[in-house]
Amino acid sequence: MEWYIFALLAPAFWAMNNVFMKYLITNKFKSYYSTIATVSFIDAAFAVIVGLWINVEVSFPYTGVALLAGLLPFTAFWFYSKAILTEEVSRVATLFQLIPLFVALLSVVFLNEILEVQQYIGIGLVILAATLVSYRKSLGRTFSGVLKFMTPFALLIAAYTIIDKYLLGFMEFWSVFFWNVNGTFCGTLLLLFSSNLRRKWKTTILAVGKRVVLTTVVGEGLYVTGTVCSLVALSLIEAPLASSFFALQPFYVFFYVLCLSLLFPRILKEEIGRTALALKVSAIVLMLVGTLLIV
Repeated sequence: MEWYIFALLAPAFWAMNNVFMKYLITNKFKSYYSTIATVSFIDAAFAVIVGLWINVEVSFPYTGVALLAGLLPFTAFWFYSKAILTEEVSRVATLFQLIPLFVALLSVVFLNEILEVQQYIGIGLVILAATLVSYRKSLGRTFSGVLKFMTPFALLIAAYTIIDKYLLGFMEFWSVFFWNVNGTFCGTLLLLFSSNLRRKWKTTILAVGKRVVLTTVVGEGLYVTGTVCSLVALSLIEAPLASSFFALQPFYVFFYVLCLSLLFPRILKEEIGRTALALKVSAIVLMLVGTLLIV
């Protein structure tokens, strides 16, 4: 398969996970610690399955770097959970556009990945398209409220992307995934050394019940699938190009929300007026033009 297919699939799965996480964090777990502990154990279970399925590489010093890199999304999730508790997932997702901007900068500095001018233009158009499709009249106040959380989140995820791109030059993507997840899991274990946090997590799990835990497993399955797709894309192409496609995550979020609002308007309502639809059509056109310039 071509790299851009995986690069398009990654944000599609991540966007589904965003919807799950918004529901779980705000309505069930209601805290970073309980959420990160639960999802880390679930992700570790997926990593174990991968470890049983493939021959995971152990290579010094790259295995250690991959483990340490796993602490970056672990830390970034704290900022994301703060943002998602403050605002709607669709509005928070708009600021994911900061990630490819940071990736483009860091890739030049650390990976010496310099693209052609038309590709940078294409990246800009894709980011603009994702921003347009995420537009809200009241978005100004959203930026002022969650920007302080989403800026460090985006920088941490960008650094994580650059490190994984570097590691993929020495390890295959399944091994990078395995050690990344275990790095995040190690961070969770450090948190759980606190008896207070262990008690809080145990109380939360007992309170939410099996159905919520199962829902979390499904949501994390989507996240893991998206992450594997992203690693495949990064293994095949420069980090800024792959990251520009990952920035389409808000586009997918709004697509899912729009479909739900049309099918189940009593449950979820999305803005589908003339102006909103015009913006979305414009965003689709820009996205297609940007994609053609990139590939």
